[in-house]
Amino acid sequence: MNNRIIILTTIGLGVALCGCVSSRGNLTSSADRLERNADLFADHLRDEPVAADYAPAGYAHDARALAEQAHEFRRVARDSRADDHDVKISFEQLSRRYHDLRDDVDRSQSYQAQADLRPVTNAYLDVEREMGGYPGRRYAERDVPPRD
Repeated sequence: MNNRIIILTTIGLGVALCGCVSSRGNLTSSADRLERNADLFADHLRDEPVAADYAPAGYAHDARALAEQAHEFRRVARDSRADDHDVKISFEQLSRRYHDLRDDVDRSQSYQAQADLRPVTNAYLDVEREMGGYPGRRYAERDVPPRD
């Protein structure tokens, strides 16, 4: 009977550990996509003269800040030495950057800006889901954009 308990406990711990590894893997995959999309968005604002039509002062700066924070978040999420607390702190910083940029896009009242941000939003929401949600659910209903 004791051997059975030890075996079941060992199996349970193994399953729990596998779950942690796979969720961190899902998180890093989502973080990769967010970093890529945030970089593309920031580059678009920098390179496209049309972007100036809906980019108020500081808008391109906020987009670049999000791209840099997305890079940092991906690095922390991939770092095997980073614990859950480190990842959470990095996510909170990322979340603030995303929501600052999202507020800028909302204020622009530009359909084009909203469309351009959509891939970033979709990737951000994937990261947010992997992290267990956004504290306070500030944008919970509004942030779910239509899928292309």
